[in-house]
Amino acid sequence: MDAWQPNFNWITELLAVGGSYPSECAELLAREHHIQAVIDLRGEAMPDVQLFRRHGITLLHLPTSDMHPVETPDLEHGIRFANEFMDQGQRVLIHCEYGIGRSATLALCVLVHRGHAPLDALALMKKQRPVVAPSPPQFACWSAWLDSYRFSSDVEWELPSFEDFKALAYVRPPKR
Repeated sequence: MDAWQPNFNWITELLAVGGSYPSECAELLAREHHIQAVIDLRGEAMPDVQLFRRHGITLLHLPTSDMHPVETPDLEHGIRFANEFMDQGQRVLIHCEYGIGRSATLALCVLVHRGHAPLDALALMKKQRPVVAPSPPQFACWSAWLDSYRFSSDVEWELPSFEDFKALAYVRPPKR
């Protein structure tokens, strides 16, 4: 396992977004990356809660099908869960299979909830993890959450259009 390269990027000091990893790497997530909480959005896999617990990681599984929107109650649960840890200075990894859509959708909500304007959150995420590109249904889910959130919070931003989103989200990462 020494050769394992993590498939996640730190978006902020406390929030990482990424793809799946071998379950035997749970110890490395805790020991080397100091991750205390994981939100797994894969609908196609069932994570081993006990394995994570053994390594001091709290796991939240919010099964969502690939390319599909995250259900609103799951978004709300994920945001509360992530904030609970991040408010205590603890690191959180949000992941799905590839770290492109489902995990990015929830992470965008977390970033906005923590004070980022929506397009600033997306720009930050694209800078840190260029492969991020939520699907149109995932954008619609994020947009609906944003619309609801802005009416319950005092925010200074406008609801981004799909065109604004597309201009940032669907830019291809540079070849390396």
